[in-house]
Formats: sequence, structure tokens, C-alpha cells
Amino acid sequence: MIRAATETPFIHFIHRVELRIAARLLAATARRFFLSFAARPVMLLRAPLQPLLFLLSYVIAYQIAGQTEVDGANAIGFLYIGALAIDAWGSSVWGSGYAFQWERHEGTIEALMLAPTSRVPVILGYGAGQFAWAIPSQILGLIAALLLGARFDIAHPLVALLAFSAVYLSSLCLGFAFAGLFILTRQANAMANFLQTPIFLLAGFIVPRSALPDWLAAVSVVLPIAHAVDALRATALTGASFPDVWRPLLLCATTCFAFLVIGLWGLKRVEYAAKRLGTLDLTA
Repeated sequence: MIRAATETPFIHFIHRVELRIAARLLAATARRFFLSFAARPVMLLRAPLQPLLFLLSYVIAYQIAGQTEVDGANAIGFLYIGALAIDAWGSSVWGSGYAFQWERHEGTIEALMLAPTSRVPVILGYGAGQFAWAIPSQILGLIAALLLGARFDIAHPLVALLAFSAVYLSSLCLGFAFAGLFILTRQANAMANFLQTPIFLLAGFIVPRSALPDWLAAVSVVLPIAHAVDALRATALTGASFPDVWRPLLLCATTCFAFLVIGLWGLKRVEYAAKRLGTLDLTA
């Protein structure tokens, strides 16, 4: 009993130190990733403009079709949230999902795999860096949406903030799952490009999921970001309260957990390939 009592504070201290190291590693990775993008002049122009062009393209398409409302909500507001989700989704694919591939490009994959620390903060740091990089584009998109006539109805700000956070947290979970799977396929770039655009449709970024054929709607159920977007649109466009969106938020949390499990499995497989098989560059 005395030994257990004396060990407990020490164990708690070790856990606090590990958490502090993980937080610093996450922040350092995010900063490095952010600065690497900022060092490319073309990205300073492309990053804020690309989502804005997506939004304008879809708004024009809706206007040509005479569509001013979607599921009882303002169409431009609907599309702005879709553009926001496209940014988050891009972060999950090309940020955290592409984390190991970025390290491979930089020639640091071996050092990362041999380092006596968790790789999880590194994966999440790439996603966080991509999220930070997307902030200007979200602000420009919101300004454009308001100028074009977007109308929002946020009756419960805290619930809307929860749904907004769910969009980005679900993106991190998806990216975490992709990180190991992408590099294990040896075709990370092809996989990222293949997955990028179909999700625009499947997750309801461009059109409501209620308009999808039944078989496509069934596939979209497994995507946590689809449920998060449903909740955000309900809280931001129609003034929904928590009792109105608890179900999509619960589905988002459940599917996020499933992708976290997939991500942990993929990470273990990558570590096995690197440390046990000796294929540290993951090219064999």
C-alpha cells in the first residue's frame, strides 16, 4: 500500500510530462507545416482563392438552376458551409492524412519512426497546420457569402460552435485513419487524389444527402464529417437546438471512434514495417 501511494504521484507526473511533450510536438509540427506552405508564394495566392472559387462556382450553378433554398435553408448559406467542409476535408486528406508522405518527401521518415515518441501528435499536427492555413480562405468565403445574400439563423451559438468543432474534429479523425493507410498502399498521392472529390458529393458538401440515391446515402453514413455538416447546417441555417442535432452529433462521434481505431491499426502497421521489417523508407 505504501509503495502504491508513493508511486501514484510519480506516475501522474510522468503522464503530465508525456502530455506536455505531445502538445509541444503537435504545435511544432503544425508550425513547421504552416511555414513550409507559407514559403511558397503560389500557395499564398492559391490557398485563400481556391475555396472562394469553389463557392462562387456552386453559387452560380444554383442560381442558373433557380435554386434559392435547400431543405428550407438559404442556398448560399448552405453552399458556404459546404465550402467550409471542403476546406476541412482537404485538410484531412492533404494534412494529417498525408503526414507520413510529407515526412517521406522531406527525407525524415526514418528519424520519425525511430524517435522514442508517439507519432500521433505528428499526424494531428499536420492537420492542425492545414486548418490554420485555411483560416484566411474561410474569412474570405464568409464575406463573399454574406455579400451574395447568405442568411444565417443561429439561435443557439454554443450548439452551433459544437457542430462547427465537430466538422474539424471529424476531419482530424479521418486524416488520422488515412495517414497509415495511404503510406501502406505505396500510392499515397494517387489515393489522396482519388478520395478528394467524391466526398464532395457523398458527404453532402454540394447537394443535400437527402437528394442522394439510397445506395449513395447508405455509403455516406460511414463518414463522420457528413453528420457534422448536417448538424452545422441545422444549427447555423435553421436555428436548431441540441435536441434537434444530438442524433447527427452522436453518429459523428461514433463514426469518428471507428476511424480512430482504423488509424491506430494503420499506425501500428507502419511502425511494424519501419522497425521490424527494416523498410524505414516504406518503398519496398
